Amino acid sequence: MSGYFAGQPSPGEINERIKGFQSWLEVDLDAIGRNLEQVRARTGQEVIPCVKSNAYGHGLVPVVAYMARQGVKRVLVAKLREALQIRDAGLDVGVVNLDPLFTMEQFETVVKRDVTQTIYQMKPARMLSEAASRLGKEAAVWVKVDTGLGRVGVRWTEAPELIEYVDGLPGLRIEGLFSTFSEDTDLDRVQVDRLLDVETQSKALGVDVGVKSIASSNAVFHKPYSYLDAVRPGLMLFGMYPEEEDRGQGIELRQSMAWKVRLEHVKTVEKGESLTYSRRFVAPRRMKVGTVHVGYSDGYPRELTRIGKVKVEGVTRDLLGTVSVNHFLVDIDGTELEPGGVIEALSREGESDASSLAKLAGIMTYKLANYMNILTPRVYLEGGNPVAVSEPSLVEK
Repeated sequence: MSGYFAGQPSPGEINERIKGFQSWLEVDLDAIGRNLEQVRARTGQEVIPCVKSNAYGHGLVPVVAYMARQGVKRVLVAKLREALQIRDAGLDVGVVNLDPLFTMEQFETVVKRDVTQTIYQMKPARMLSEAASRLGKEAAVWVKVDTGLGRVGVRWTEAPELIEYVDGLPGLRIEGLFSTFSEDTDLDRVQVDRLLDVETQSKALGVDVGVKSIASSNAVFHKPYSYLDAVRPGLMLFGMYPEEEDRGQGIELRQSMAWKVRLEHVKTVEKGESLTYSRRFVAPRRMKVGTVHVGYSDGYPRELTRIGKVKVEGVTRDLLGTVSVNHFLVDIDGTELEPGGVIEALSREGESDASSLAKLAGIMTYKLANYMNILTPRVYLEGGNPVAVSEPSLVEK
């Protein structure tokens, strides 16, 4: 083991740290690797993982370090800060940055740090060219084309002109051409045709646009005609189905994340005793109840009030009453659990897995993953053993 993982504490040291965690996200890297191979086998094309939003809550740097070891050549980020995190960690992987840049200092930063910048307007292209020329370096560019989503990108009818312009600027090298689906069945096919037409017109102007990409997770499941040169899956690589309709499409995902939490307090309550805000739970019998120091500020959905499910000693149990900012209560009747005992707020399988909890809460799995608090420690497993730990801090280092 080398690089990022070689600098991590030993498994024994990580296990000692875990003893002090009130909650932690456990990320199974083997599951990510398996999901990655499933996408490669399905598409036959380069996989450029979208690792925005802290790798969908799984932890950016450890996940990208692992993906690089699995042969991933480049990743996609939504924020410049994410790109710089990857560079600061010394990871040898290409980074395509979607974040818009506004100052010359930012343009010089992406050139210095070898970050591939998304371009879809002339002014940013000129500023990037000026920064590259000033530094005596060449900057890689991906051109974003709006083929119908209407969000960002150069309009497809104007894209060949912009591409020719960018290609003519000193210090710039076009490496990719990409777009984003509207995820409308009829329009999606038109969008692919528009992107390919942009490539054809660009070739006629003497410009090689490089890699063409439009397919994200939804398209990997449902739109094989869109695979082109590279696909850009995100959430599915972490084993979460974005939509229920994605199941049964020939790709069996394995959820990577589990959320383990310790009981803060354990007590016995009498029949008729009320618990949590607005007396949302009234004990139907004398019972043992555990309090967990985790709530919706940590990313556990408020929508699971009264209906949430957790895993206690391998068995599904009910969440009791309100999910508050920092707490929820759980039925631990019939167990020997005491304060410090561990339960699973999010399990990899069963009624408390990501898909089940998201469905119960009436939210997308995207929201469940993205709302995981960045301050919650992450522990990374390979072969069932801890190989890395991340303990983020609000303090800048």
